[in-house]
Amino acid sequence: MSPGAICLPPAESPRPTPPYELYQMIRPGKAACSYMLVAGNEAAVFDPSANILFYQDFAKKRGAKIIKTFETHRQADYIAGSIPLHNAIGAEIMVMPTDFAGADFPYTPLTDGQTLSLSTGPEISVIHTPGHTLGSTSYLIDGKFLLSGDTIFIQSTGRPDLGGKSEEWSRILYLTLMIILRDMDDEILVLPGHYTLWTEADQDLVFAATLGSLKKNNIAFHFIHEGNFAAFIKENLRPQPAIYADIRRINGGWLKVDQAEQNTMDLGKNECGASHYGKVGVSAEAERQKG
Repeated sequence: MSPGAICLPPAESPRPTPPYELYQMIRPGKAACSYMLVAGNEAAVFDPSANILFYQDFAKKRGAKIIKTFETHRQADYIAGSIPLHNAIGAEIMVMPTDFAGADFPYTPLTDGQTLSLSTGPEISVIHTPGHTLGSTSYLIDGKFLLSGDTIFIQSTGRPDLGGKSEEWSRILYLTLMIILRDMDDEILVLPGHYTLWTEADQDLVFAATLGSLKKNNIAFHFIHEGNFAAFIKENLRPQPAIYADIRRINGGWLKVDQAEQNTMDLGKNECGASHYGKVGVSAEAERQKG
């Protein structure tokens, strides 16, 4: 299923910024959100899915060409579109190398604190936010929009067990939440990589919340000790779908499968978050279908 796209309304900026548009693309089957930044005749896509024709057509209708893709991490729950976009149109792949060491495709490594942009448009700040994976990265656009990937969602946080080191990575994720994100401006609008329920969307059907509201309402911010946080994570993790290991290999370029097999692998549900659903044995997908 193709994503649907919603343009985020422009926000007031304390400094002059060349015109740009930021779109949230919603893929209901995976409860996943990708994003497109359009500035002038150039576009960048963040966490694209494998349906690359959708992104190409979307950019073309706005007089732009996709020149860069950004990954927040090496995805496990769906096949990413960065490699296909590079192969099809030469889009430059931008990633934090920690998650892509030895990857079998060309990429441009990013570093924490780096700032870049398209030829015109807003600054894109690279913020290393490890925990879901060791290379998890968030992107702050124009100082206002935080594309958080699977680090923090509206009602939960990303699962830190994908590398088989849940206890160790839980501590890293806790430090990311408490030291990096907690110190950021409350007015920043968080744009997550996934959602759990349709009720998380605002009146414009955008899945977004200010960082200040997440600090108040998201349980992931409410633990005063990393041990309690790790216990919460352990209690609320569902087993990883077996297919995740192969999807991670595809997204690193190591596993090659034909298109039919990719389509089959990409049908599974998203289980990338840790939430109270794990405690009662209810998957996020089942809860979405009920809603």
